[in-house]
Amino acid sequence: MRGIVVAPEITIIGENNFEVNNLAITSKQIRQYLLYWDKVDFPLNFLSNATTPEIEYLKNVGFLKRSAISFSESGRFLDIFLRNQYEVYKKNNEADPGRWSLAQPNRKLVLNRDNGVLSRNLEIELYNSLPIPTPEVSIEDILIFKERRKDELSEFRALTDGLYLEILDSGDPERAKVKSIEQIQRKIIDINTVMSESGIKSLLGNLKIEVDVSQMVSKTVGGIATATIFNFPVGVGAALGFASSFIQVKSELSLTPKDIPEGLKDYAYLYYAQKNLVNYQG
Repeated sequence: MRGIVVAPEITIIGENNFEVNNLAITSKQIRQYLLYWDKVDFPLNFLSNATTPEIEYLKNVGFLKRSAISFSESGRFLDIFLRNQYEVYKKNNEADPGRWSLAQPNRKLVLNRDNGVLSRNLEIELYNSLPIPTPEVSIEDILIFKERRKDELSEFRALTDGLYLEILDSGDPERAKVKSIEQIQRKIIDINTVMSESGIKSLLGNLKIEVDVSQMVSKTVGGIATATIFNFPVGVGAALGFASSFIQVKSELSLTPKDIPEGLKDYAYLYYAQKNLVNYQG
């Protein structure tokens, strides 16, 4: 089982101001979470307990839950809002160690000053590359598709999870990176194809996966520090709508949770829009 703790869309404005673009999670977000994850926790927060019929349906079928955390804290509204998601992430990993990641609709992970630390990580960015069911596809149809095509979806998960280990265990990190990305691209094309064959209309979204590399030796990290962009195969990619898609792999300094559970490497999944360039460091 793998789960994510999600947050509504927020826009950071200055040092302590923010706008909530949607108190609930959108139909598009629900569908991308539903297709690729086993469980979702959408925490209740001090702003609202906003819900939708789709959220309530997914609660009833056991896919989604809404955890509530009680903690006493004064200070900036933004810090309190961000800490709520972080505390739920910690709580879920205490119950299921290494099984829960953070998810945000931002291009950069947003953490408050007490829960984040600047450190080097590995970023795997799927730009215009992640097949997502369109909002008009019913929740029921996605659940049926997940059951029928669980092998393809599980293989995609295994490839993204395994990229870190492939690089870590290889004597040639650059070659291991190229091989792993080619496998991920082929699996993305497979998923896009079977979605089309199953009558699941889809669009291509963005995803950045942030991976803890604290256990990598400095030589290995140095081998992946330079950003590398992998375009999809020209012929097949263009025919299936991946002409402007690419996967980028790089290592850089960014905000990382202070408490990453043992066994959890891919600590954050950032489902961002092209123009979303939020960067908040508290």
